[in-house]
Amino acid sequence: MAELIFELRQKCCLKDMYFVTNEGISSGDYNCLMQFVDTRSHGMKELSGSLGITPGGVTRIIAGLEEQGLVERRISLQDRRNIDVVLTDEGKKVIARIKRASIKMHREIIDRIEPAQRKAVITAVEHLVFALTDWLDSRSES
Repeated sequence: MAELIFELRQKCCLKDMYFVTNEGISSGDYNCLMQFVDTRSHGMKELSGSLGITPGGVTRIIAGLEEQGLVERRISLQDRRNIDVVLTDEGKKVIARIKRASIKMHREIIDRIEPAQRKAVITAVEHLVFALTDWLDSRSES
């Protein structure tokens, strides 16, 4: 199982490079932007934790994304000592393009699986994601 997951992770990283290349952004930019797929705002501290990089590393990535006009930094309305990162309209367009391209790409990938096996593959991946999430949640409670 571990070997399959490792291989899947490698393939997914290669697949993600498609988006990095097409959008003309770095891998770090891409990883950061993916944090905004389901939400339009994140705190700098939150981004540091979710990306697993230092606050200084997040600051460098956000500065680059700001230069590209994809995000803005704002003082947090909840706690003025904190900074929130918010997608700009251009950033929202980039996320929308990546989502559309991702849907198309994954449709092409699933089409490579025999029709009779597709539902089973999707169900197995759903179970795997659930199990991974549960395992991660149990580790964060410790």
